[in-house]
Amino acid sequence: MQSLLKQHKSLSNPLTQLDIISDTNSIGIPDFKKRLLDAGLFPLAPGKIDVLQVNVGKMCNQECRHCHVDAGPDRKEIMTKETMQFCLDTLKDSEISTVDITGGAPEMNSDFRWFVEEISALGKKVIVRSNLTIILANLKFHSIPDFFKKHKVNVVSSLPHFTAKRTDAQRGEGVFEK
Repeated sequence: MQSLLKQHKSLSNPLTQLDIISDTNSIGIPDFKKRLLDAGLFPLAPGKIDVLQVNVGKMCNQECRHCHVDAGPDRKEIMTKETMQFCLDTLKDSEISTVDITGGAPEMNSDFRWFVEEISALGKKVIVRSNLTIILANLKFHSIPDFFKKHKVNVVSSLPHFTAKRTDAQRGEGVFEK
């Protein structure tokens, strides 16, 4: 499997995606503003922010067909340490209690461990969305479970199906067993 970008598919372009979702009338989806008006919720008003979700990159050790960010080994886009610092500066002066880190495989960002340490030092709860196979992908990731334990990281992971055949069909040969 390859990412949409590597296959040169038009859907890998965010502008193409925006064109499709902005033309909701042609595909039978009701107008969002009208739905809000009908429900008495227009205009939308912000509420309290409890969770800050941060996508630290599209780099991943897997190429899953269902990936909503089109992550994969060929995707080199990652969040910089400078941008992570902006997130930390925002967190310092906020009531946000939880940071939910996602990616591709967020552990592949070279500043991932530093980022988790800094978030933990602020007293914030940390959630990491991991595919777990990253732990075995390379020797440098073998210590991830101990790192997570040390920083009290809550790990969220998914297994597409309870059978090897269907999981491997989505995530690649041998993923279920790993």
